Amino acid sequence: MSNARRKQCGKPDCKRAAKAEYMREWQRNYKAKHGQWYSMERYGEAQREYGRRRYLDQPHWRARYPERAALVDARRRMRVEQARTTEVFAPLDVHTRDQWTCQLCRRPIDPQVAWPDPMSASVDHIVPLVKGGTHSMINVQSAHLGCNSSKGDRRVDQVEMIKES
Repeated sequence: MSNARRKQCGKPDCKRAAKAEYMREWQRNYKAKHGQWYSMERYGEAQREYGRRRYLDQPHWRARYPERAALVDARRRMRVEQARTTEVFAPLDVHTRDQWTCQLCRRPIDPQVAWPDPMSASVDHIVPLVKGGTHSMINVQSAHLGCNSSKGDRRVDQVEMIKES
């Protein structure tokens, strides 16, 4: 051994023995402090009690931030209302209308490529639903899944996409 403070040499058997001795020492100290041996059954009970205590001490986020809760509720009501008044169409109709061309990068979309491949076909909302857009044929366009994901919830004019010349 090169280090005088080390209790083991580094071989697996020595490491295992040192770890076991450490745990025995920890258990002895626990019993000396608490008057009983440590038990995993009591661990789960203590965690549940901690969760209950924390739940009672900290009010729900809606109670702490009522303005934020009202905003979240208003957005949800808006999305539900839009979902009720939307136009029904198939993604195939959108891709056919756009001639299987990604409207973000202007490259062709291969209909044979399946999800979750980044080059698979997806329907992109020009004005995102979370920004007040509608789920209608005039607000959707064809896009690669990767292009659509990188666009996120931004408008098309806010995104710098590389267009093929």
